[in-house]
Amino acid sequence: MSADPAALRARWGGQRALAVLSIVLANVLGGVSYPAQKAALAGLPPATVTLLRNVVALVALAVCVRLRRVAPVAWTRAESLRVIVLGAFAFALPMWLGIVGVERASASNASILILLEPVTIVAIAWLVLGERIGALKLASLCLGLFGALAIVLEGSSLGDLLAGEHFTGNALLALHGILWGCYTPLAKPLCERHDPFDLCLRATAVGVLALIPAALAETPRLEAGPALAPALAWTVALGLAVSFGGTLLWLAALRHIPATNVAGFVFLQPLAGVLVGIGLMGERLSGAALVGAALIVAGVGLDVALSSARRDPGPPVR
Repeated sequence: MSADPAALRARWGGQRALAVLSIVLANVLGGVSYPAQKAALAGLPPATVTLLRNVVALVALAVCVRLRRVAPVAWTRAESLRVIVLGAFAFALPMWLGIVGVERASASNASILILLEPVTIVAIAWLVLGERIGALKLASLCLGLFGALAIVLEGSSLGDLLAGEHFTGNALLALHGILWGCYTPLAKPLCERHDPFDLCLRATAVGVLALIPAALAETPRLEAGPALAPALAWTVALGLAVSFGGTLLWLAALRHIPATNVAGFVFLQPLAGVLVGIGLMGERLSGAALVGAALIVAGVGLDVALSSARRDPGPPVR
């Protein structure tokens, strides 16, 4: 007996609404991760922080996969190769480049250069995945981009990106933003066939293996001291909240949201960073930041409206 089409549409619409909430939360976690990374760097070198946080996430994922007992879908050879590229070059590498770049450049420049991520997502989704980019979609991206720039340019100017003292760090941060932009288009086809926990476990395992050489090279920099315990605590928090929770939310959302729509939500990250500064550090919200926040919210709202207005194709084929 076939299921009621209206009930199926309602269920799928609810799943898409949950996906929107998931991608919002994932980007909020991504935005607040930068202060945590700075705190972890006070006692541990960058590759070690990146490796340890992913080891924590890997353990949590393995436990979840074991407890859930979801029958996995068979992986093709092409999909397995895609996971290797995803885990090594679009997950572990940009995560490491980002934290190394922050060490060598200013945090405000990092906020500017991460904006290369949504631009890259849209370009690859259009060229490779064949997703359409209409006028309203471009408008939502422009709103988010202008809003994010209004927030982050208070701490620096675009001219600072070419400053000699920060040039190496900025170059690393630019590459980090572009590589993060490859993550969503690479993961999108895999999310539509495979369980997010299984996909996340495989990509994280690849990432851990890829990070081991860089972490071993930092062994001479490891020191016992009063800053070590807090750094480890912040690293564990990053592993559980961002590498585990945030990545799972991102991959789960990708099952129901086009990659081009995901790009618009990335602009929530600098907004989340500003709100953390207000809530935890007593910073004041300036007029420019307030305008930027309004533009970002408008852009994300337009993205949500566009997603809701799309003709529903039904659940992904498994």
